[in-house]
Amino acid sequence: MEQADEVRALFVGQHFGAPSTEADIRRAEALLGEPLPPVIRELYLAFDGFLGPTDAGFFWPLFGAEGLVEKNRFLRSNDLFPQKLVSQCLLFGDNGCGPQWGIKRDRPGKVIQWDAEWGKDFEVVGDRPLDVSKSEKPLYDATDEEA
Repeated sequence: MEQADEVRALFVGQHFGAPSTEADIRRAEALLGEPLPPVIRELYLAFDGFLGPTDAGFFWPLFGAEGLVEKNRFLRSNDLFPQKLVSQCLLFGDNGCGPQWGIKRDRPGKVIQWDAEWGKDFEVVGDRPLDVSKSEKPLYDATDEEA
């Protein structure tokens, strides 16, 4: 099963954006000044972002104020953030509680989690975006069962 199909199966009933086009991806890459990692490109070709439980932006849309392009450009242009780190990452989503997920250029087969409060520190949390989604979903499911 492709990663995008696994994500859709894991998050049945959640909102998924329409697939991005190759032109959308090329425009995003031009604005970012770098190619999207293949694993991220694959997901955008399947859907332009999706909301996890509680409408958290588990996978940001490419464009818009809450999109991958704008968020990464903001982080990279603001000295409040550790430029040595954020300039080497492509952040792509979050759980709605602070930490963001991304791929660091020198660790292309790993997904990292980073929070601005951590400064230059980050954690490796999986090998692909799906791993992060799988690890976060049970936390939300447990909250739903308690409610």
